Amino acid sequence: MAEKVREDKGILKSNAVRALIFLCIIAAAVVICTRTFGFADAERSNLVLEQYYDLEPDSVDVVYFGSSAVQRGYVVPAAFHEEGVSAYSYTCGTQPFVLTKYFMEETLKTQTPKLFLVELRGSCKGADDLAEVAVRRMVDNMKPSVNRYQAIHYITKYAEKGKNEVDTTGLSYYFPLLKYHSRWNPSKQPKYLGLDYYKGYGLDPEWSFTTRTIHPLPYETTQEAIAPETEEALNDLLDYCDTLPETKVLFVTSPYEASELGMHKLNYTTEIIEKRGYEVLNCLPAEVREEIGLNDETCYYNREHLNYYGSLKYTSYLTRYIKDKYDLPDRRNDAQCKSWEDEYQRLQNNLQGDYKKNYNKMMKKINRRIEKQNEEKGTGAK
Repeated sequence: MAEKVREDKGILKSNAVRALIFLCIIAAAVVICTRTFGFADAERSNLVLEQYYDLEPDSVDVVYFGSSAVQRGYVVPAAFHEEGVSAYSYTCGTQPFVLTKYFMEETLKTQTPKLFLVELRGSCKGADDLAEVAVRRMVDNMKPSVNRYQAIHYITKYAEKGKNEVDTTGLSYYFPLLKYHSRWNPSKQPKYLGLDYYKGYGLDPEWSFTTRTIHPLPYETTQEAIAPETEEALNDLLDYCDTLPETKVLFVTSPYEASELGMHKLNYTTEIIEKRGYEVLNCLPAEVREEIGLNDETCYYNREHLNYYGSLKYTSYLTRYIKDKYDLPDRRNDAQCKSWEDEYQRLQNNLQGDYKKNYNKMMKKINRRIEKQNEEKGTGAK
């Protein structure tokens, strides 16, 4: 009888080991499939999140959230080299503003930033404007966690309020194989566009080194209500900001050629935020753009984005502003932040290497325009 009991226990133990091995194989297969068949886009947005997760602990003092306007407009390594501010642009193209709360929560898992910067342009958009690719650039690349699942639940419910083509079932966010099963075929892989990342700053080897004249409208204070679902998300974000014990929040409207409607909606958003006790740095008025040093003929590559030349001016202005206003430390001698200076040097090397042709072409064009403008000022021409 005792031998029979021992035999049964041995069988149970053996089966348990087999079951454990089987579960491990399944888990490994799921991880491999997720990486192989997960989201990938031509801008390699996954690098922004992956590189953030890999940062040294307690090395980030500022996290900047927003769309490509932030990604292309704030030169993170230059902010460190000039002022010692260790920032990170946690951004992607058309980043959904309504998910900012969840992005903040994600960044706080591994860092304790002193300041969050939030770009406000996205607050002009409602559920009708939501694009699935913009959702997946961030959500699909977040690590599995309760926060990620909450973000998925929120954004799918939000998407249902508008006319868009976002997958609202949510299943493919949890099981990417459902959406990306054809990714095994090399011809189905997106063609990389060459965007290069420096602590979240995304430099495009071509667009970032071109110029286009923009025509900003005179700034006015008229207001236009934003979409109700977006206003609800904004107030939810402000409620979350109220709970942050150690991190301040500054909302920013970065410089661009805003439409009349866009300007009016930003004014509406600004009033809500300021009534809640938070500051908004508005760079739309001409006097602010002049203080930054921006020129409508030389500093943009399209009406929405600063080029590299203009980005350096905006970066210098904003970095000095937040360093003084929020008493940010100079971390240039901090060993934990050495990689920021390394990225600055990599950027400078690329300006003399891979980017040299386009960079020099842009600067020659800018210098000619500046000379022409100076001559016109000297002769009294307009």
